[in-house]
Amino acid sequence: MPTSTTDIIIVGALGRMGIEIAKVILEDNETRIAGCVEYDRHPKIGQKYGSVIGADCGELAVCSSIEETGVKGGVVIDFSSVQSTRVNLQTAVRLKLPMVVGTTGLEPDDYKLAEKAAASVPVLVSSNMSLGVNLLFSLTELVAKKLGAAFDIEIIEAHHRFKKDSPSGTARTLGEVAAKAIGQTYGDAIVNGRSGMASGTRPPTEIGMHAVRGGDIVGDHTVLFAGMGERVELRHTAHNRGIFARGAVAAAKWIASKQPGFYTMKDVLGL
Repeated sequence: MPTSTTDIIIVGALGRMGIEIAKVILEDNETRIAGCVEYDRHPKIGQKYGSVIGADCGELAVCSSIEETGVKGGVVIDFSSVQSTRVNLQTAVRLKLPMVVGTTGLEPDDYKLAEKAAASVPVLVSSNMSLGVNLLFSLTELVAKKLGAAFDIEIIEAHHRFKKDSPSGTARTLGEVAAKAIGQTYGDAIVNGRSGMASGTRPPTEIGMHAVRGGDIVGDHTVLFAGMGERVELRHTAHNRGIFARGAVAAAKWIASKQPGFYTMKDVLGL
């Protein structure tokens, strides 16, 4: 019995993640690049996508919007900017296209916008698409629930020098998971970095958040649970962006047949 092919529209197609996603799609017999989109002032708009990324993509041209691709079906994978994702969510609803969002730096209002779109089309949002990181989310929740009252929680993340947002979307999710597990909100618990003299002892409900930027670090996240006389560290290190691209494509294949709703990588992985 022949396997169906999932058509994928890549938004942010010439970014680091977009190119990695294209490579994964081209190597997967169950997927096909149906469209490629970049922001409307990008110098490569109108050029053949394959010639730009050095791959065989047929006559596909780089477009400035999802509508411009002319694609009538398939799944949108969006690794662009927060501003672009907001527009693309509305477009996905209008064109009835499932959407996978991996854009980093999303704010609470952006998640609300995604949830609103999910009433009409399947929408999957994840701050990190890798299997290992999503396991880290679950482990952080478990350990925080068990140790949070007696152990101090610190989150340290490191990324390449070009990353614009901090803390990373993954670190924010880790913070949200840990805060909820100890009965706090992200806003109340998180302290971003430290400097100067503390006015008192560290509150037990405080969660430290620390961002490192330098070189070509792909992604490193550590959740430290520090107790008196012992500590537990949960750590994930990404060696290349391929893990995120493979996860995003797997999510697109999974969501293609789903009903409207708001999904995460936990749903894809059954965690």
